[in-house]
Amino acid sequence: MSESGSGKREVCLLGAGSYGTAVARIVADNLSRNPAAFDPTLSFWARRSSVAKEMEDTRVNSQYLPGAKLPSNICPYSEMAAVVQGCDVVILGIPSNHLSKDMMDTIAEHAGRDGGLVQLVSLAKGIEYTNGELRLVSDMLREGIQHPNKAFEVSVLMGANVADQMGRDEFAEATLGCGASSTSEAATLLSVFDDPNRFSVTLTMDRTGVELSGALKNVVSLAAGYAEGLNLGSNTKAAVIRNGLKEMIKFAKMRSDTVKDETFLESSGIADLMTTCFGGRGRLLAAEFVRCNGQKGWAALEEEMLNGQRIPDWHNAQHVFHFLNAEKKLENFPLFVAVYRIGFEGSDPASIVDALKRK
Repeated sequence: MSESGSGKREVCLLGAGSYGTAVARIVADNLSRNPAAFDPTLSFWARRSSVAKEMEDTRVNSQYLPGAKLPSNICPYSEMAAVVQGCDVVILGIPSNHLSKDMMDTIAEHAGRDGGLVQLVSLAKGIEYTNGELRLVSDMLREGIQHPNKAFEVSVLMGANVADQMGRDEFAEATLGCGASSTSEAATLLSVFDDPNRFSVTLTMDRTGVELSGALKNVVSLAAGYAEGLNLGSNTKAAVIRNGLKEMIKFAKMRSDTVKDETFLESSGIADLMTTCFGGRGRLLAAEFVRCNGQKGWAALEEEMLNGQRIPDWHNAQHVFHFLNAEKKLENFPLFVAVYRIGFEGSDPASIVDALKRK
């Protein structure tokens, strides 16, 4: 929401959950370090006015990232139109199931300038199967954010970066799946996020591979959580990770023939998978789901264990299953299918081990 008129790039971030807040701290510092290219102010949208006010008054988001101080150049607001007004780079940390048409219309209307180019960067690890079509968040943004006098390009940022550890400035990596049309735009986007000292970001043009990795590893994390809830150890969890990675690659290549093998060796691939299976929130919910014998639903577990914060893991599992079912490919993805049947059809949690035995 800058009014500098300086011609410098203006950046905003939408979504003040734990990961959005962690990324905002990184981005704000990077903007300050690059005054020739960027307006130093990071406008930051929180859905609830109480969260925005707390961040403004105390420089802390105590509900979602307690203890992590916000840089002074972060300006929190709860009015989205004001936050995105005139911004050239819009970072979206909004969960895919909360990304509404009204939100996308607001971005289209207020971001950027007539005749200009706006870079959209999604942090959301979601996937959606509706009307016979499997859609990623980048697809939703590309289709939903359009304006006759502006151009929009969509990229994604994924990786092994647990928010509370980022809030403590522990070293982490990420992968930028870039949809920019030029090398100069790609370099600009990379400079928004990359901080070699604490948040090392690599760039690839395989946006689809990066995004599918982020969405599918959340399904595998539920399998890891089921194993944990059954009091199974690291041997079984390692088998979950290995078999899960195989199914991720197979699924991604079925979805798009442009996906590259090497993408799964980036932070957004195997690294994010490992982090999520050992320390992710979906794993935490799935373990408790098993311990309570499925008596608590996923939304109730979010309220109880995550302070109401929403995660995509169990939604992704449903959409992946329905896509595979429609494509008549269930037999080829035993782990993904077992995750769904345990979580939504009442199958015995121990059947997750049976899925690992399938050759």
